Amino acid sequence: MTSAPENNYIEIKGARVHNLKNIDVKIPRGKLTVITGLSGSGKSSLAFDTLYAEGYRKYIDSLSVGARSLLEQMEKPDVDYIHGLTPVIAIEQRQDALTNPRTTVASTTEILDYARLLWPIAGEPRCPKDGGKIEKRTLDDEVDALMKLPEGTRVILCADIITAKPSIVREEVARLEQKGFSRVRVDGRIRETSESDLWPPKAKQVQLQVVVDRIVIAPDQKSRVADSLEIAFKEGQDKAVALIEKESSPSQGAVAAKESGTVKDRGGTGAEFPNKQHPSQREGQGVGGVTEPKYKEMQLRQSFSCGLCGTLYPPLLPQHFSYNRPEGACPACLGLGKALEFAPELVVPDPSKSVRGGAIKPWRVGPKRIIIRHSSILKQLAEQYPFDPETSWQELPEEVRHFLLYGDKERVFELRTWSKKHPLEERPFEGVLAALDYSFIHTSSEWLKVRLMGFQIAKTCKVCEGRRLNPYSLAVKLNGLDFASFIQMPVVKAHEFAETLLKDSKLSKLSDAVNGLEQRLRFLRETGLGYLTLDREYVSLSGGESQRVRLAGQLGMGLVGVTYVLDEPSIGLHPHDNGKLLGVLQKLRDIGNSVVVVEHDESTMMAADHLIELGPGAGHQGGYLIFEGSPQEAAKSKASISGPFLSGEVRVTKNAQTIPPTRGFLKVIGAAHNNLKHIDAGFPIGLLTVVTGVSGSGKSTLVNDILGNAAALKLNGAKTIPGAHKSIQGLNEFRSVIRVDQEPIGKSPRSNPATYIKLFDLLRKLFAQTPLARVRGYTASRFSFNIRGGRCERCGGDGVIRLEMHFLSDVYVPCPSCGGKRYNRETLEAKFSGVNIAEVLDMPVDDACELFKRQPPIISKLDTLKAVGLGYVKLGQPATTLSGGEAQRIKLSLELSRKQSGESLYILDEPTTGLHWMDTQKLMDLLFRLRDAGNTVIIIEHDLNVIRLADWVIDLGPGGGDEGGNVVYAGPLKGMISAAQSLTGQELAKTLKV
Repeated sequence: MTSAPENNYIEIKGARVHNLKNIDVKIPRGKLTVITGLSGSGKSSLAFDTLYAEGYRKYIDSLSVGARSLLEQMEKPDVDYIHGLTPVIAIEQRQDALTNPRTTVASTTEILDYARLLWPIAGEPRCPKDGGKIEKRTLDDEVDALMKLPEGTRVILCADIITAKPSIVREEVARLEQKGFSRVRVDGRIRETSESDLWPPKAKQVQLQVVVDRIVIAPDQKSRVADSLEIAFKEGQDKAVALIEKESSPSQGAVAAKESGTVKDRGGTGAEFPNKQHPSQREGQGVGGVTEPKYKEMQLRQSFSCGLCGTLYPPLLPQHFSYNRPEGACPACLGLGKALEFAPELVVPDPSKSVRGGAIKPWRVGPKRIIIRHSSILKQLAEQYPFDPETSWQELPEEVRHFLLYGDKERVFELRTWSKKHPLEERPFEGVLAALDYSFIHTSSEWLKVRLMGFQIAKTCKVCEGRRLNPYSLAVKLNGLDFASFIQMPVVKAHEFAETLLKDSKLSKLSDAVNGLEQRLRFLRETGLGYLTLDREYVSLSGGESQRVRLAGQLGMGLVGVTYVLDEPSIGLHPHDNGKLLGVLQKLRDIGNSVVVVEHDESTMMAADHLIELGPGAGHQGGYLIFEGSPQEAAKSKASISGPFLSGEVRVTKNAQTIPPTRGFLKVIGAAHNNLKHIDAGFPIGLLTVVTGVSGSGKSTLVNDILGNAAALKLNGAKTIPGAHKSIQGLNEFRSVIRVDQEPIGKSPRSNPATYIKLFDLLRKLFAQTPLARVRGYTASRFSFNIRGGRCERCGGDGVIRLEMHFLSDVYVPCPSCGGKRYNRETLEAKFSGVNIAEVLDMPVDDACELFKRQPPIISKLDTLKAVGLGYVKLGQPATTLSGGEAQRIKLSLELSRKQSGESLYILDEPTTGLHWMDTQKLMDLLFRLRDAGNTVIIIEHDLNVIRLADWVIDLGPGGGDEGGNVVYAGPLKGMISAAQSLTGQELAKTLKV
């Protein structure tokens, strides 16, 4: 029997998940608890794989069998028991379900749902064609409008039928004649249905209306008017027209018509009454050629219609403001806001080539006969335009390049598009891009389509201009603002607009929707995300930003008595904004929740009520509980590794010299992408530069979207298009660019650190040289779990077998044949120093270093993994289980293992993600090794420890979003502290005083 736990604690007893060493932990309920420690010490194993997994499992077990089959199952954590557990909600850095490009900040936080209620109910609809007001009109409204005409007014009531080809109209006339109608109005002329020459023989389009009734307005005719108009609406699909004869009191009739409805001459302009605009007049030919009296047209509509042109529209619904529904989405881009287009930069990737030498690369793709045809066309154009096809693309005049890409629709060329047997054709040349579009749309070859897609990029949709909605939805305005403009606003401005809606008395009946909208926008601001636009794609957010977006959503729910588990929510957050995040976490705590945060950030740790530290090392050297108590106690504890850093006794130091810029600068001139304000930025060549600034200030835009993409395009031949800028100077100083980000090293569990850094190839060659392998004739391929022969065929080299459960999620169990080792028995009999290939893949890097210490090619790669702080990672650990920070350091390890030329540009995006102070120290030592080898290192970072060690600092800001995009400071670290507008300098000054 276990003793009852204390009511105000979550008690974890005997946790043994992954590397946890049977530890006992007490987490106070209703408090803010931070779990910290070195990378790989077991923090996530305790917080997510033990605490959250058990909470989730217990919740699933409480559901019916049918409900459980629809939800993801989690393995029961290896723990004796957990008592005092409340419902648990995990907010991790990434959610695979939220990687759809249609998922945005607004949709994730329910802002989109609330806004979609306001616009259809309180918005003012306008016609997208002419801006006329769209109003709901009924049969009674239109009957009253006709009855207001002066008594004695002669009215011909017609129903709009169709505008189409004569053959189709002829069928409609026959149908109408069968229903008893004897007169129709064809292109403005009233004729008998029995006439044979109803329209000109060469007419391409014919407008058909049917005459329903001829009425003389009088008080006793209201019932007849209503019946006839009802028939007209039925035949004309809610559209009808009243022809008011001018001879019957023309001036009075016009005035009366103006007061009651819309008067419009066919082909003229309509007028919304009571405008002073005069309707146009027209004459028609009557039956048998008799001249008809002059009349005015009065458009009659049932349902929603434009007061000017009379166009019918469907009633507004919330679906009209969803770009995920056909009712609201732009018909061209289907609600994505982007469309694939051929990019000139990719079509001509190498401007140093000539037209004849293959400058236009996609015209060198495809079957040989097509390539010959394209070459022939270019040769003929060169003779007639003319231009020199031997001149390099970059040296051709601008007008020639424009002509080749976009064509000349005014000028006619004599082109023979196939062989000499075919005649010359006189036609304009529409350009290479138009020709590629045609080929892409009409080709039946999937292979060619895939090849051509490599020359396309996603550009803003030309129809909706990136606004995602159709013209009808975009024309609806609420307080002068259309829905798309609201969704494109930064959170700060959208919240200001929502506050004005709260004060609008007209929206009192929609107070729930307005309050919900304002609250969720306010929560986003409170989490430090005021710079994000509401239409920002969720997949483009950093791990910390995505967590804070979901955290704002949780605030909106107002749950009480819940345990929230978060994974480093401070990632991507500037120290200046940390106070906002801490305020949100404390608010969750204060309303009665328990908040458990895995974190390395100093300010978050110091604000915690309770601190749990695991260690002392990583991997098998970690998993122990080395400290539990308050942050203040940790600062004084000798057992805590983080304590000396919290007290300021130990800090990350620069174990390298600070070098002044002597090799010139890599310069970005006129950067104007996203929120950048046409800035110039210089990065010293051969130094370590840190680009910093508050969240949303433009760091990633400058370094990744402009500099990184431009460098990858020029140096690596990558198909990346840089953001808007004038020019980049200094790229000729580099041979290659290496971009180290936090994207996974592979999407399959078969990918692992050993395969990524090319270590697995060396291991397989080594095992192929073992005595048993040589006797049996095993080659290196025998030791791959991806190839038949050496792998276990029962599991296909996966190591696990999937069991299909009819009422539950699929279960994965170790393969009974290989026991999860992936290889067959014969392969595992080949051993090196007493271990087989499966045992090597299951080894941590530290143990592998000891095993292969006499194998120089292998140990050199292992040393780089160990140098980046990944000694605890197993060589065969699936890539899907690695954190973003671990993936980034594995990529850095691969670059370190290569021979250094000293002419590489390294770009790193927040490399300290998930790193403890001691891990950060190892990372910075490595980066300065790269710098000292002659390379240039550029880092995007918020960590003050990294900023403090930089050779050169570029600070963007001063704020985020529209308030950012300027260079606040550029130069050595010392000068930034005194820069008045630098928020980074202000935060740095505080740490230097400590």
